[in-house]
Amino acid sequence: MASENVETMTYFAHLIQDKPIRLGRAEGKGKALFAATRFTAGQAIFREKPFVAMQHRANRRTTQGCDNCFKVLGTVEEQLAVMLQVGTDAIPTVPNALKDSSAAPTQILTCPCGEVYCSLECQVAAWERYHCLLCAGHPDTPMQAFVDYSTETNEIFLLAAQVICSIIVRYAKSQDMVHARRPVDVFCKLPWWEVVAVNAELEDGQTLEEYCDIFKNLLAHTLSLFLDGLRFNVSHIMLHDNHPDPDSSFMATMDFDHALDACEAAGVLTLDFFANVVGMFEMNNISLEIRHPLNELAEERHKSGHAQVATWLSTISATIQAKLKLEHEGDNDDDDDDQVADWDFPDLDGTALYSLICMMNHSCDPNVAVTYETGEATVVAIQDIGPGDELCIAYIDTDVDVDERRAQLSEYHFECACPRCKDELAQ
Repeated sequence: MASENVETMTYFAHLIQDKPIRLGRAEGKGKALFAATRFTAGQAIFREKPFVAMQHRANRRTTQGCDNCFKVLGTVEEQLAVMLQVGTDAIPTVPNALKDSSAAPTQILTCPCGEVYCSLECQVAAWERYHCLLCAGHPDTPMQAFVDYSTETNEIFLLAAQVICSIIVRYAKSQDMVHARRPVDVFCKLPWWEVVAVNAELEDGQTLEEYCDIFKNLLAHTLSLFLDGLRFNVSHIMLHDNHPDPDSSFMATMDFDHALDACEAAGVLTLDFFANVVGMFEMNNISLEIRHPLNELAEERHKSGHAQVATWLSTISATIQAKLKLEHEGDNDDDDDDQVADWDFPDLDGTALYSLICMMNHSCDPNVAVTYETGEATVVAIQDIGPGDELCIAYIDTDVDVDERRAQLSEYHFECACPRCKDELAQ
């Protein structure tokens, strides 16, 4: 256990190198991040790229983002065509004041499986990290069956598959299983069925064990589909080298047959390991929310008083909002009272796990928040912070009373004891 703690601290020490923070322990909480210097409200503290992340599949219907860095892609016309699911020729003529200033990458590189990227650099990065094993290739492959099933049941399964594939790739590169598994093994994990059982609503006569078995069986079937796809891909991967860069020697250096056997022997392909990875995400992932670049661009042009822009914005936004309202007619959420600007374009929404950010504990009176421009997150002070202060974020919506907050936090297996909760409970 002591050696595991040393390895864990060494791993995180490497991650926080050159960042003005330190890793330590907070009483009653365990691992925590602390400020190494003073910060004022509004000041950026550190940035971090995700360990693993993805855009929600449903969000892809309205917003096209790079599958590696999560930048919104395409020209203004292409972005709007995705939102409205029409051809670019059906988009009203875009005013030059908007068109000429779009900051989104206009290059779109598409993998045979349909994933899109903003550049060859991003496509290669994703391929060499995990996608070489997870790529479905075309609609009739076993891996596509896994992707379709996961999309219909629980998208977190796709993130878990990314992690398994990245472990195999890391082992193929290093031949070191401890190194390959370390980014996962440093996290405390519970099996997925234990995580979801916290707020289980049992049917009459149903036991908790029977409830958990439902999720075990679901996950076992999911894993079976994934392993079928994985073995199919490994057996065909050297016959069909689809590396995005034809000049790369990456594939020639990888012995995936041996890596797959080694990972199987190490328990990486078991139901228990898969369940722990899924449980890890359920406990540690956070929302990835990247503002659509058209929102900021439209605001700037609208404030300038450009009449053509204002008219165009009203026309196109009415069309977009009518379409979105039609799609969500069956939703229970009542958004009639939400006040949105005429240029409110759908943002890129997803989920991600950040190795350092998920080390921050919760507070109902947080002193930091997480913001995004791309998939890289920025931790920003929202209060003045002194050296040695613990950095805390909010895991939940804190604009509710203490009882509701505690109910929401039960999913994380702890009761908040922050000063705000103590004060409210004492009243």
